[in-house]
Amino acid sequence: MEAKINIAEILKDKPQGTKLYDLLYNVDVELDTISTTDTETVVWCTNETDNNTTCHRGYSEFGTIRGCPDGLQILLPSKEMRDWRKFDWKNGDVLVSNDGDSRIIFKGFSKDDYTIFEGKHWISVSKKRYISRLDMQNTQDYHIEDDKDAVQTYINTVEERLGGKLNLETLEIEKQPEFKDGDIVHIPAYDITDEAIFIAKVEANGVLHSYVYMSKDSMIPLAKSSFSVSGCLDSLRLATENEQQQLFSALEKKGMRWNPDTKQIEEFPKKCEFKPFDKVLVRDHLEDKWMPNFFSFYDGTSEYKYGCIAGNSDNVVFSKYCIPYNEETKHLLGTTDEWKGDE
Repeated sequence: MEAKINIAEILKDKPQGTKLYDLLYNVDVELDTISTTDTETVVWCTNETDNNTTCHRGYSEFGTIRGCPDGLQILLPSKEMRDWRKFDWKNGDVLVSNDGDSRIIFKGFSKDDYTIFEGKHWISVSKKRYISRLDMQNTQDYHIEDDKDAVQTYINTVEERLGGKLNLETLEIEKQPEFKDGDIVHIPAYDITDEAIFIAKVEANGVLHSYVYMSKDSMIPLAKSSFSVSGCLDSLRLATENEQQQLFSALEKKGMRWNPDTKQIEEFPKKCEFKPFDKVLVRDHLEDKWMPNFFSFYDGTSEYKYGCIAGNSDNVVFSKYCIPYNEETKHLLGTTDEWKGDE
């Protein structure tokens, strides 16, 4: 036996004045209110009589005569369209034609007898056609698509055809955000990941990975993350200045920084602890021999940062590598051996 439809539940969010039909009296009525007590739920409707008076009519929550919930359903959507399931269609519902050939997204009824509706993104399989909007579709020719896989396939087809993400509230196609390599991006909490900030690494196929990724819960940046966001591009946006700073600050706490020119996470240059005239060993390349010198000053803007005294006090030569000369390092003088300490 088919389950009874609770029309009070269907009508609870409908506006006052919604047109309905009373089968018993063969009159159009308008929805007034729905009242609920400990013993019953009543759907109240009104209609104007021939002598211009307002008649109030009460129905059970199942649309039967009040007090007879198991009786004949006499409150219907309209005289012409009597299917409460179709009356309950909502904006964004995917409908399929009775022959299974075409699908369309329901937007709203075009007539107050609910026999005609407006839909968007109509696709016919046999005709291989797409029409963005149809205003005069017959309600009787469609029903709700219950197959979730078929619904998703249909939506995917619409999105691929129009090149964007389908918003099931506005029924419009929203273009996917296009991120450039190195953009700092925010992602909301999404299924398997927390809210996060990451620096986008754009692959050739358009999939986004990250140069660095940071969950806003942990605030710990992962400098070599392979995090991919290919499944939720529609939910991404550029990070705000405050969110960017949160990421930069977290990196700084780990002694790292983002270099937008080289697209790399780098360690902060270590602070020079040499003093003028300190004895040092220097070289420019790993294959060079360590040579002795006296430290002069540090230039952090250059790859060759360590200035040392050359020949006379008026000249300075800069070296890429510089280590202290002491009992632990004196054996390196004149060799190309690697220093095991902290350069």
